[in-house]
Amino acid sequence: MLIRSNCHVRLLPLAALVLAAVPACRKAEIRTYVAPRDREVVPAATGADEGGAAGEQPAAERAALPAVTWALPSGWTDLGSDGGMNVGQFKAGEVMINITPLASMEGQENMLVNMWRNVLGQPAFSEAEATAALKETEIAGGKGRFFDLSAERGGTPVRIVTAFLHREGRSWFFKLQGPPDAVGAQLDAFTGFLKTVKFGAAGTAGPVKEPTPAVAPERPAAAPEQPAVAPAPAPEGGEIAVPGKVPEGWNVVAAGAMQVAKYSVDGGAEVAVSVFPSDTGGLAANVLRWRRQMGLPEVGAEEAAGAAKPIEGGPEGAVVVDLENGEKALGGAIVPRGGRWFFYKLTGPTAAVKAARETFVNFAKATP
Repeated sequence: MLIRSNCHVRLLPLAALVLAAVPACRKAEIRTYVAPRDREVVPAATGADEGGAAGEQPAAERAALPAVTWALPSGWTDLGSDGGMNVGQFKAGEVMINITPLASMEGQENMLVNMWRNVLGQPAFSEAEATAALKETEIAGGKGRFFDLSAERGGTPVRIVTAFLHREGRSWFFKLQGPPDAVGAQLDAFTGFLKTVKFGAAGTAGPVKEPTPAVAPERPAAAPEQPAVAPAPAPEGGEIAVPGKVPEGWNVVAAGAMQVAKYSVDGGAEVAVSVFPSDTGGLAANVLRWRRQMGLPEVGAEEAAGAAKPIEGGPEGAVVVDLENGEKALGGAIVPRGGRWFFYKLTGPTAAVKAARETFVNFAKATP
């Protein structure tokens, strides 16, 4: 059993994260985050949204997120929300910690393990192996689970500890990521942090409350969009390749989780590419998701699907969607290829997105 008060908790390792606690009193810093309403959530790959027909907004998505509070461990810097999928971000030396709510993935725990193994370029576990990789840990007074993965990304060792809690129609993810030794040094603090998390009642969300440290911390790049569906497995012996030549003026940058490639584009725009084994809920659901991300009003499924236009000269079923909201714009392309769905997303200032639009579409429709 772990005991937590306003004291710093030092955890001795047992079964990777959870063991007896040795309190060494230090006043914890209490931080409060009030989550924004209706944060973008993508349903699991069931072929339809949770609410029923594809394209309808799930009940879990319609509900406001609760207020979330926590006690900040010593040495952690609170970076606040990224304005996207992460309602909380923290930095501890070389290590990053994120809090991300997604549509409920209860009952898909083994798939979660293999989803992250795929992101790290590792082969999938069997059902028995995935089950064995999941350990119990306390989160917000409830029974959470976590798994611990290590690999190399781009020749650099990385360790990712992912804890999660299913609660009121959502799955809350808490991710600790960084160099293996640095992550190991933060495991005790991370486990203690999970115990201090508290949720308010559903519907208590309000405007984002950012921290105001004396010196503004360096903010990481905004986290990538993370659909709650496992990425498509890579072909045996290699990674999934993005067809086509990288356009002139585009620069390859580090891809985020759930992405196979990412590029910076002139004018402050960027292009992200993700690949999935399904269409992640259908055309209307994806357009509605992009509209929410852009802060556009809700529309019906038929109107949303009607915004997608066929990509001339592209693979059968390839479509593109153009969305604009004031000074920001989004171009989204969905391209089926060989039993996988390639999702391309161009985002940034409206002028930059418009200038790159033709190049973006040509890149999306490129043949292998």
